[in-house]
Amino acid sequence: MARNNLYSTVVVWVKVTLPLVALALLSSLFLLSGTPNPDAALPYAEVDIDEIIREQRVTEPRFAGVLGQNQALVLVADAVSAETGESESIRAQTIEGRLDLSSTEFLTLDATFGDFDMAGQVATLTDGVELQSSLGYVMESDQMLVALDQLDIQAPTAVHITGPGLDLTADTMALAGPEGQTILRFTGSVRVIYDPNS
Repeated sequence: MARNNLYSTVVVWVKVTLPLVALALLSSLFLLSGTPNPDAALPYAEVDIDEIIREQRVTEPRFAGVLGQNQALVLVADAVSAETGESESIRAQTIEGRLDLSSTEFLTLDATFGDFDMAGQVATLTDGVELQSSLGYVMESDQMLVALDQLDIQAPTAVHITGPGLDLTADTMALAGPEGQTILRFTGSVRVIYDPNS
């Protein structure tokens, strides 16, 4: 009997003291927190809404398609904006891409800028263009034209290729694939250094 009375007394005291302790903790949080500092608020991104609407920018767009000989082409940019002039085009920034030549061989693309002519189905990549093959060869040029409907990549400016045992420079380059074959052509002043031991 006495044990039941002790249990009941403890339960009653717990029911009273726990809410009081919780109330004391909450009040101390509000009292000790102080006034909010507006300078310490979370920073907001400074975005010019009018400029975004005017330029019609899209962030992280993705261009994907299948070329004439079933080669998959994917191009991804950080941002694009529509340009209007004599012909409408899309201006892209920081472009990365991949072109699957076969089930085992592929090319990767990197460029700082690109102009996509959707009517002409060609992308003009500029400013530090780099083309790298899955075989370990790297091609650099100031400009490359990439067809969006067939396997056709051209560099109208000087190219420099490095890779396993190879160092090549040429005035222009063309990579095309008529009838399922991939043909790489160099024209102009072509200079080749080949080291079979490296």
